Amino acid sequence: MKMLLLILNLSLVACLCFKFGLSWQLLFAFIFTEGLFILAIIDLYTGLLPDLFTLPLLWLGLFANLFHSFVSLSSAVIGAMMGYLCLWFVYQLFKYCRKKEGMGYGDFKLLAAIGAWLGWQVLPIVVLMASLISLFAVLLHYYFKNSWQASLPFGPGLALSAWAVLINLLK
Repeated sequence: MKMLLLILNLSLVACLCFKFGLSWQLLFAFIFTEGLFILAIIDLYTGLLPDLFTLPLLWLGLFANLFHSFVSLSSAVIGAMMGYLCLWFVYQLFKYCRKKEGMGYGDFKLLAAIGAWLGWQVLPIVVLMASLISLFAVLLHYYFKNSWQASLPFGPGLALSAWAVLINLLK
């Protein structure tokens, strides 16, 4: 499994090099990609998105966009706020309707970090893609386990979606 993760990580970095060439943007894209990769693996294995990684990723996104690496600073700040509040609102609505928690606070922080890196404009597509990935995971779980009772992490879907947006939508 470790070898597979290493090959996957190297493939992601190779895509970044092809997309951004040797530039400051490549350095920032590398930091963002590695942060997403680490968080996705941690969430898959533990169901947690630790502040130790989510919060620095958020602040580094704002720092990177001081130099307009991916989006304007105002777009990054609004993205961080909207990313957090969007999932916080969904969490509160789910908790009110179902009387239980549906996701963790780490997901809010990860989407805030994604907003800080990629701007508020891409948040709807990131959330939509992550939701579709999660739906696919639930269907796979049902197919193999014959049960709808699954607690699947949302972070890997967010990470994969954010990385796809980084590679495909940004100049």
